[in-house]
Amino acid sequence: MNIVFWIALLVMLLFAVVILIYPLLRVRRSAAIAYKDSNLGLYDDKLKELEADLGEGRIDHEQYQVARQEIDRELLNDVPADSRASASSGCAAQVRRQPGLALLISVFIPMLAFLVYMKLGMHTSVDGRHAQMQAQAQPQQQQAIGSIEEMTRTLAARLQAQGGNQEEWTMLGRAYKHIGQYVLAAEAFAQAVELKPNAQLMLEQSEAIALGNNQRFTAEGRDLVMRALEMDPDNVNALWFAGVAEFQAGNYRTSIDHLSRLADQAKQDQEINRSLRMYIEQARNQLIAAGESVPTTNEILGTTVVASNAANTSTSTSTSTSSGASVQVKVDIKGDVRSRFSDSDTVFIYAKAAAGPKMPLAVQRLTLAQLPTTVTLDDSMAMMEGMNMSSFGSVIVSARVTTTGSAIAKAGDYIGEFKVEDVTQTELVEVQINTLVQ
Repeated sequence: MNIVFWIALLVMLLFAVVILIYPLLRVRRSAAIAYKDSNLGLYDDKLKELEADLGEGRIDHEQYQVARQEIDRELLNDVPADSRASASSGCAAQVRRQPGLALLISVFIPMLAFLVYMKLGMHTSVDGRHAQMQAQAQPQQQQAIGSIEEMTRTLAARLQAQGGNQEEWTMLGRAYKHIGQYVLAAEAFAQAVELKPNAQLMLEQSEAIALGNNQRFTAEGRDLVMRALEMDPDNVNALWFAGVAEFQAGNYRTSIDHLSRLADQAKQDQEINRSLRMYIEQARNQLIAAGESVPTTNEILGTTVVASNAANTSTSTSTSTSSGASVQVKVDIKGDVRSRFSDSDTVFIYAKAAAGPKMPLAVQRLTLAQLPTTVTLDDSMAMMEGMNMSSFGSVIVSARVTTTGSAIAKAGDYIGEFKVEDVTQTELVEVQINTLVQ
């Protein structure tokens, strides 16, 4: 609400108050006094006529005295002596002012107007502005996404036609990854790696391949990770990717070897610590189930920090894996949100741990045309062995619609969420897509 509006409002309010209180403060002559003053005027006129007749000789002095007495008697009957004296001295009686009523009006009316505005007008204004801002933000976000896609296509066309250096191919790969085109991103990174092998670019290429394959490393992606690790043995991302890739390939002991080298980072970051312990625990369980002897997680990491978390994870895994987990989700989308998208746009329905790693534990991919619908998320949809809903118990179920098809939420997407406290004991969950991703 700008200052001009408030100034205009104040001026109009003051004008209205002045109109209302002016009659209450103005000095007015009463009707009775006006009537008496009128009689006094008639008396003066008659007296002047009588004096004129005397002066012109139409009446003698005796007749003048008789007529004058008659006029005085009539006046005394109509106007009391005090009124006549008051009139003759030029003092007019006045009606009593009403300053109390004027003060009440000048205070009460502005307060009432302000309260009514705050109750009715302000909320309408805020709601209207909020709706307007959302309506303006959506086209801008869509335009921004469209601009990135257009620039990406332009860059790709130029590089295909004229070739480019490593920096340009890297830029193209990251642009494709940003808009969710993971296959094209991997191809662009491959061009950059071919020009000059680089550990970081190999990791970005392997990541793009995994993102385009439901977050699972392929043989090509795993090979890229191992090559990057050979080039940079202490690269944190290379160690992490290597541990996950070997875990997915079923090489649990090798996975533990790679992940254990991240122990120093785990001491400094609670989130890394939880994820690292969870992977190592899952790998240990697989080796123990195969009859192999494996050190404890604390021994592997060379620390006793957050030992209780590891114990809790182990207990949760052993108890919940046997019971299994399944969540039925009814997904719908708010009417005005649906109108912003097309039926072919992608809808992701997924579950993530309420506390733990951010990677999805179960995912289903649909199109907007299929909503409303009911789907089931369960342990069979885990992207990685041991990374399932049963391993955590409490999850956040989300449904997100996107125009880019990206598995990563971006500005302009809309999302709905619901927290499931216990994945083994839950009824139908309803999720409505209604919140803008900023």
